[in-house]
Amino acid sequence: MSSVAIVSASGDIDATNASTLTDYALVNAEHCRGLILDLSGLKFFGTEGFSALHRVSVRCAHTGKGWVVVRGAAVSRLLRLCDPHGSLPTVDTVEAALASLQDQRAGV
Repeated sequence: MSSVAIVSASGDIDATNASTLTDYALVNAEHCRGLILDLSGLKFFGTEGFSALHRVSVRCAHTGKGWVVVRGAAVSRLLRLCDPHGSLPTVDTVEAALASLQDQRAGV
């Protein structure tokens, strides 16, 4: 397993589609060593989106898979409220996400 799944979303993540995001991300990451959720293109990210990220976090921790979120303005706004201590792995670019996953694999 040497590949990384990059799942991108644009538009809105809310109660109608947050579970779809979770399911799609986890299915695409199933046979990869890492997962990047590129959410930088979102215009709206509701609290259900945070729940989706939490579910991804739990599953990745359970399987030992590295993962990281590329945040944009909408995601950053919600994470300031729902994750004030920064427990979820987030970065600003896909390039930074790839570097972060490489660091996670190296144990840095």
